[in-house]
Amino acid sequence: MDFLDGKINQLVVSQHPKLKNTVRTFATKPNRALAKSLGKIFGLIEIESASPQLPAFIDLIIEEIKNNYYHPKGLKTLTFEQEIFDLGQKFEAALKKTNLAIATFIETQQISLNLEKINILIGVSHNLNLHFTVSGNINAYLFYNLSRDNYRIINVLEPNQPFSAPIDPLKFFSQVISGRLRPKDFFFITTSNLLDYFSLEKLKKILTEQESTEGIENLKQLLEKIEVKKNFGLLTLELDKILVPAKKTFENKDFDYQKAASKDSMIALIKTEQDTQKLLTPSVMPEIKKYASSLQTAFKNYLNIAKTTTETFYRQKNIVLRPPINLPKISNLKPKFNFGPKIDINSKFKRINSLSDISRQKIYGVYGQLINSPRKILFKLKNLPAVEKIFFAFQKYFNHLLIKFKALPKSSQILLIITIILGVLFLNSLIWLGLKNSAQKRFETNNQFILDAENKKNEALATLIYRDENQARLLLIQAKELITSLKGTTKSQQNQVGQLISEISNELSKLQHLTEIAEPIQIINFQNLDAGAKIAPFAVLNQKILYTQNQRNQALYQANLDRRIVTAFQSVEINPGILIFGVLAGENEMLFISEEKKAFSFNPINQIIKPLKISISHDDKIIDSAFFNNRLYLLNSAKNQIDRYPKAADGFDSGANWLSEPTDLSKGVALTVDGAVYILKNNGEIAKFQNGKSVEFNLDLIDPKLSGPTKIKTTENSKYLYLLDPPTKRLVVIDKEGNLIKQYTSAVFDNLKDFIFSEADKKIYLLSASTVFGIPANHLK
Repeated sequence: MDFLDGKINQLVVSQHPKLKNTVRTFATKPNRALAKSLGKIFGLIEIESASPQLPAFIDLIIEEIKNNYYHPKGLKTLTFEQEIFDLGQKFEAALKKTNLAIATFIETQQISLNLEKINILIGVSHNLNLHFTVSGNINAYLFYNLSRDNYRIINVLEPNQPFSAPIDPLKFFSQVISGRLRPKDFFFITTSNLLDYFSLEKLKKILTEQESTEGIENLKQLLEKIEVKKNFGLLTLELDKILVPAKKTFENKDFDYQKAASKDSMIALIKTEQDTQKLLTPSVMPEIKKYASSLQTAFKNYLNIAKTTTETFYRQKNIVLRPPINLPKISNLKPKFNFGPKIDINSKFKRINSLSDISRQKIYGVYGQLINSPRKILFKLKNLPAVEKIFFAFQKYFNHLLIKFKALPKSSQILLIITIILGVLFLNSLIWLGLKNSAQKRFETNNQFILDAENKKNEALATLIYRDENQARLLLIQAKELITSLKGTTKSQQNQVGQLISEISNELSKLQHLTEIAEPIQIINFQNLDAGAKIAPFAVLNQKILYTQNQRNQALYQANLDRRIVTAFQSVEINPGILIFGVLAGENEMLFISEEKKAFSFNPINQIIKPLKISISHDDKIIDSAFFNNRLYLLNSAKNQIDRYPKAADGFDSGANWLSEPTDLSKGVALTVDGAVYILKNNGEIAKFQNGKSVEFNLDLIDPKLSGPTKIKTTENSKYLYLLDPPTKRLVVIDKEGNLIKQYTSAVFDNLKDFIFSEADKKIYLLSASTVFGIPANHLK
């Protein structure tokens, strides 16, 4: 009887042996009978620990679940139907025994493990049935087949796994999830860090658009190219039909040996007679082939002779002579044929000639018009009164000169003609010499520009020895500007300019510190919750949950970045309206400011939003907000001031001007506070203030230039400032001394609204339109 067997592919990529997290996958290979009755066990284990006993602990888990499931002790032998019916219970019983073994091992071996850092998924696949248990943070997805090459991604753990729960060693595996897997579906399990580098869509394409083994190999090659060294693990499960051949049955019949022997003797006798006849009978085929070959050769010779004779007889002096053909004379038969009216050939040719003459006349007429048109135009111009006067005066003067020339002696006439010719030649020489000098001057000027650019390039390379990247960047940009619009006067000069531009561009690209991300990971798409969602231009991060607002319905959106789950919160009692700013005011507390210049606080634990007291004038024009040390800072462009509001029990006390000196903040677009205040301007400049006064801040030359920055962020403990430039689809990272550190860009960063960063997790999240993308913070070491 045929059955469905689980086809399991495993992949573990260990990037660095010194990494604390250990990743292991496993899958059992039972014999066919055991696989048919109990299926296969598989699992993915990731444990973050530096304990030397960790490998033994992982081996214990694998061996215990295998032995307790396939070879349980103290259980009665079950029939095949009972085993199928009780498969889920059998798996649960094996997990309970494994829990006891884990607790015993931890207690006896005194192994130091943080149970919250243990991530395990163990499952069993049997025919269409699938049972598995999860502990910790493991991702599991079902690629549900809808049609040919069309799969829907289902997060099978989304509704089952709580956000956080204390772990008891005796209840390590406390819940079993059961479901069914169809033959064309894929069950995909992975460590959570894999989704930081690949989107689910890309993983689905890699695994489903080719053989799963090839997809796993391609994924392995991609993972090994990742710059950040991490350990990854994944496992795929699909169903494969196993054909069990039916047992052959043999029928025992009474066999007549005497009859069979007699039959075999007759067959042997007939075969001997046939062989003897073949041996004694002469073969005719060799003779037939011999005569056929002779006839073929004779026929070819005859054809060659006939061809030669015919050519000699009929072709003389390149004229083909046809031999006369004597036909019988038939005088009595005179058939009459009526061919219609007679045709006068001569008249027809005359008609053709007359038509040709007409066509020729028409062509000549058109040509004559083309030739005569300028003459007619000149004639018409000549008849104009003003032109006629000028022409008459010129003709009169020319005639006067001609009379004087004729009056000169012959020698003087010749001398005058020679003088005019020499003058023309001299003028031509002057013009040619001027053009040559101009070309030479352009050539020398271009050479000077090339030399200056070359010197600046060499000077820039020299400054890099002293790690002065900003000066090197400035010199290279100046060198590029010198020769970008330069056009060489010779081919060699053009080649020299092109080569120098290429060298300068290569050096500049190294100093840009630009990382282009072809396919950033899509973490959240808010339009999955509301197709018409209009996301607010802010994002706030608290406990790995991103908060923003759908301004279309004023609902507060909460996106769990680890589990990629989006939920909406809308208070029945308080409607905050359209929110435009949001800041983190402490652990589990956020502040929002609405378009109506009202303030609200939100507690994500108890999901309570409440209004706060704040006095913002109707004339104030708030550009951005920041919160630091229990004080709210507002960038107020209407007053060219930074308003500071101390926090109070029911909101905020009256605001006060923080700047103590006149400052032009008309170009300010964003601010951030870490003790000092940084204001980002729309031209890319940054102004720094301490204690209400401006202090010097030297920002490196950023290449390419910031064309429309909108956000600046930092924290008290961070060494960096993060700048968002939506027009160039860039996030720029500089240190607090103004040095350029890194630039991140991607073609899919459309309509960038805000961003958040987690330096502890080395991740950056960008809010682009209604989508949240995640990228690794490679500048953090």
